[in-house]
Amino acid sequence: MRFPKEWYQLLASTEQHFPDLKSSQIRGLVLWVYGALLAQSARQSAVIGALSSMANFHALRQYLREFLRDGSEKATPCNTQLEVGLCFAPLLRWLLSLWRGQQLALAVDATAHGTRVVALVVSVLYRGSAIPIAWRIMPANRPGPWIPEILLLLQALGPEVPKSMKVVVMTDRGLWSPRLWKQIRALGWHPLMRVKNNTSFQPLQGCRQPARRLIPGPGYAWLGSGTAFSHPNKRRRFGTLVVVWDTDQKEPWIVITDLSPEAVGVCWYGLRFWIELGFRALKGVGWQWQHTRRIDPQRVARYWLVLAVATLWTTAYGTRAEDADYAGVPPERLRCPRPCPGLLRTRKNSVMKRGISCLTRQMLRGRLWRQLWLQPEPWPTPHPRLQIIYHKPVPSPQNVKCLPQ
Repeated sequence: MRFPKEWYQLLASTEQHFPDLKSSQIRGLVLWVYGALLAQSARQSAVIGALSSMANFHALRQYLREFLRDGSEKATPCNTQLEVGLCFAPLLRWLLSLWRGQQLALAVDATAHGTRVVALVVSVLYRGSAIPIAWRIMPANRPGPWIPEILLLLQALGPEVPKSMKVVVMTDRGLWSPRLWKQIRALGWHPLMRVKNNTSFQPLQGCRQPARRLIPGPGYAWLGSGTAFSHPNKRRRFGTLVVVWDTDQKEPWIVITDLSPEAVGVCWYGLRFWIELGFRALKGVGWQWQHTRRIDPQRVARYWLVLAVATLWTTAYGTRAEDADYAGVPPERLRCPRPCPGLLRTRKNSVMKRGISCLTRQMLRGRLWRQLWLQPEPWPTPHPRLQIIYHKPVPSPQNVKCLPQ
């Protein structure tokens, strides 16, 4: 195969960040990523079409398939295949080498591909989207626990994050688990976990009651320390409860964390919805994952490595393009990050979509940018119309009885 200059630039960068992968695995990964970037789609047919000038159809298809197969399934059977789990830590190190900040927001969620497979994903939340850094692919519609798999993903990532960095891990209601709570805290991170609306909570020196009764209605937020749940002591959880019901929400968010009421942001949990936008970017907006016909979990997991690396590249390019807009200069002239002005609420194009456009243009020119970075936006602050109530523990008179739940 004949490769252009920019292909070798991608190859050199990938080799630097995945030093433990074999040369054939690196070349297969870069070929997939390069073709996906050119085609603006990770569908195999689209990748082959974008790379058609390098080799004939059958050679390209075989090379791409070999990257996804187990060693025993290759054209020349062997005992070597790409172990995706060993790539999560290097992928996170790569991301952190570009990171410009001391706060990191992670989200854990699942996304399904029809009735074929489901992906349990840990993603970094960034500028209205998400970058996947660890995942576990499982068959869909089969009973089985998810929490043990998520714990293994977090354990693989934990040693790579500097202790000085503040990390918040967000989960939705369906992933509440005491084991997950303990694992996040054991890594030195902070859980920010949404719980069900019927959760009960007992504020310090207060009465136990349904958490949603702590606010009078839409337009209010409540923060305070206490004990969540009314189960026996072994299942109760002490922490800070955040109840937020903005006027544009259908129902309140009820979130529990180990941060103090003064240290947690009322609207931080809103960042978690970026992971859903990240899943959308992996599908229709970017790589067309929804069109894949693969059902083998191991092959899909390797395919997700292609999606993750391509997303990291395009997000870094999109960051430079957005920062250049803030600074009022062309992206080619911006060589270092500028201070981010704040949370951009009127973003017309996602940072990933802008990155795809910029990176594709530079690849066609044969000149890739050398200076790249990831500079997160400030975490969201509450709208002035939201009335925030901070719980201040006050001993209740002994003759005052708590209202029934």
